[in-house]
Amino acid sequence: MAHYPPGPKNLFLGATLARRFRNDSLQFITNIGRTYGDIAYFRLGPIRAYFVNHPQLIREVLVTKHKSFRRPVWMTRPLSKIDGQGLVLSDGELWQRQRRLMQPAFSPRRFEPHSRTTVEFTQRMLDRWTSDSVIDVADEMTRLTLEIIAKVLFDVEVSEQTARLGEAVRIISETFVREAGNPFQPPDWLPLPGKLRKRWAIRTLHEMISNIIAERRAAGEDRGDLLSMLLSAVDEEGDGRGMSDQQARDEAITLFNAGHDSTAAALAWIWYLVAKHPTVEDRLVEEVDNVLAGRAPGFSDLPRLPYTEMVVKESLRLYPPTWALFPREVVSSVELGGYTVPKRAWVYVFPWVTQRDPRFFENPERFDPERFAPGRADKISQYAYFPFGGGPRICIANTFATMEMMLIVATILQRFRLRLAADQQPVEPEVLIAIRPKGGLPVSLHRRPELAYAQQP
Repeated sequence: MAHYPPGPKNLFLGATLARRFRNDSLQFITNIGRTYGDIAYFRLGPIRAYFVNHPQLIREVLVTKHKSFRRPVWMTRPLSKIDGQGLVLSDGELWQRQRRLMQPAFSPRRFEPHSRTTVEFTQRMLDRWTSDSVIDVADEMTRLTLEIIAKVLFDVEVSEQTARLGEAVRIISETFVREAGNPFQPPDWLPLPGKLRKRWAIRTLHEMISNIIAERRAAGEDRGDLLSMLLSAVDEEGDGRGMSDQQARDEAITLFNAGHDSTAAALAWIWYLVAKHPTVEDRLVEEVDNVLAGRAPGFSDLPRLPYTEMVVKESLRLYPPTWALFPREVVSSVELGGYTVPKRAWVYVFPWVTQRDPRFFENPERFDPERFAPGRADKISQYAYFPFGGGPRICIANTFATMEMMLIVATILQRFRLRLAADQQPVEPEVLIAIRPKGGLPVSLHRRPELAYAQQP
């Protein structure tokens, strides 16, 4: 076997590459993927990094050889101060136990009430919108998904706190990206501006969620939300016990952060792409009107909105909120693509690159929802498209998130068409935990005739 895969020269022990990765992440990883193909090797300072960019190799990392990898402590430490040992960060038996306890909460048969919540809160947002006004739709989607996840997860309404909670989540996202890319961080207790903001953001989320859990434990009531399921879940396949308050808090914070941040980012890109492609919007509106005939969408309508689903999937291909999967650290040497990847090396998988690779998608930069039409979708290689990850650690809420996005898109298009602002500059992705339109996404609103309006049943 060859010693190392091809890759860029590691000048200054990879310090130059590490700086490029940190400062221009998407361009850096795209260049490596296009230049070196299936698997590449490079240094990121002290890290020996392998970038896997072929569906078969991605499947090996995520599925068939997943036990050869673990979460790198260097990367998990910044996020663990926020999420604790939630599902994203835990490994081994703890992860398996928590996944078993949480999986029933995300069964599609439980989605009907969540779908009603999604539509109700979307309609409330639309009641505030006025025709011919300009809004930042990225901010609006953040506010909306935050309110939805708070209701679905905790059965609480946070409309008066959305700005504060949204700011806390954004600070956490920015802090994680900054700290995860630099192992040499000053301690959190220092009275530096960034550290003060970080402590405020973590305290804001922890206090809110811990208070809700304490109140729910004291009341002992099942309110039909996801938190009630977490608190009452019992590990029947394992130790027969439920979650401690600490475990419930960690999982609730994980779900709260991921449950709105990634979805809001995905929705912002959906509106960007739909606004740029009027023919796609026309077909979406036609489908929504024909299927719903002016009534509010519901969970049972989703199978009858195939084009809406195709638009969501194609948007997730071009702008996957999770642009990079959590890197994997090799536990013991493993073979990938004819190379021996040594212990403690890191393996990277980037949906942003693979899902835009011309080897797997014709005209990959083109927005073409028809890629996911029946017959064509079957031809997409498994693990060439993986916006929610894959294997045992696939996003537990992937089906819920798709449902939520489809219902929000359908509900909004019943009342409004969205257009990019006349003075809109080229939109650049901002690399946070989820990629977002840098500086927001201003759009102008154009109200549709009242005949198309959805009304809550």
